[in-house]
Amino acid sequence: RCVATANDESGRDDVIISSVHQKEMAFESLLPPKSVTRSPLETTYEVSPDQHVVVQTPNSLHAIVNRLYEFIVPPSLPRDVQIFHITNLAIPVSYLMVGVQQGLSGPLLNVLPLDLGATEAQQITLFSVRTIPASFKIFFGFYSDGHKLFGYRRKSYMMIGWIISGLAMVVLGLVTEKGTWGNDSDKYNVPRSPSIKFLSIMVLIYATGYWYADVMADSVVAEKAKLEPDKSRGQLQSTCYACTFFGKMVAAPLSTYMYETYGPRSIMMLCGFLPLITMVPLISFFVEEFNPSVPAPTE
Repeated sequence: RCVATANDESGRDDVIISSVHQKEMAFESLLPPKSVTRSPLETTYEVSPDQHVVVQTPNSLHAIVNRLYEFIVPPSLPRDVQIFHITNLAIPVSYLMVGVQQGLSGPLLNVLPLDLGATEAQQITLFSVRTIPASFKIFFGFYSDGHKLFGYRRKSYMMIGWIISGLAMVVLGLVTEKGTWGNDSDKYNVPRSPSIKFLSIMVLIYATGYWYADVMADSVVAEKAKLEPDKSRGQLQSTCYACTFFGKMVAAPLSTYMYETYGPRSIMMLCGFLPLITMVPLISFFVEEFNPSVPAPTE
């Protein structure tokens, strides 16, 4: 009887202990989970003694950077259509650079001939020389379609075009006098300046280079536009043209300010070095098919 009584009492104790343990577990379930901060960017929540869940806080810097990257480079689009990816970044920047070059050179070539004392005929000739290369864009495109250069149909031509354009403007700047220009008693204060003939030749080479590069960018966009999903059809071209207009809008007033403040040489050097320090590295990262099959002219 004593043993049986002892067993009954120990069983009651076990029941009481298990009941208290269940109440404690139920009470703990009402409390928020235990959290341990691992870093300023993430928090660990303890689900069980052997299991943890790491949750990123919505306001963390890492989450903001990820959302910004996904906005610029949408993961739902194919890699060839992700225009702001490093492998395609040369294309929108090329459009931006074309707008910048047009904005910078426009006020420069409108005012510079007047300061050089050019006649009306020379001014019209200079304007025509600046726009002639744009008339041959279709021939530039056809030539690159059927003739590879260093194994590429677009990349090599784009690189050469921007190098030619940049070097032409740098050479023009080296032979141009520093400082601002002006006239004093109807005599032009230009101690050493390029001649109208030399200016026309350099402008022709400069315009031919960046228009040739622009044709290559147009060709790449036309090829990539075929890969766009139906829901985003047309965004590729509109984004590139928006880059051109933005560059022109920013560069035109900047060119006017620089001409009045620092002189024409500063604009020439800016037009020359910009494509050399931006486009040349970006084009080297641009991914294009190497040695593609070139269709016959009859196809």
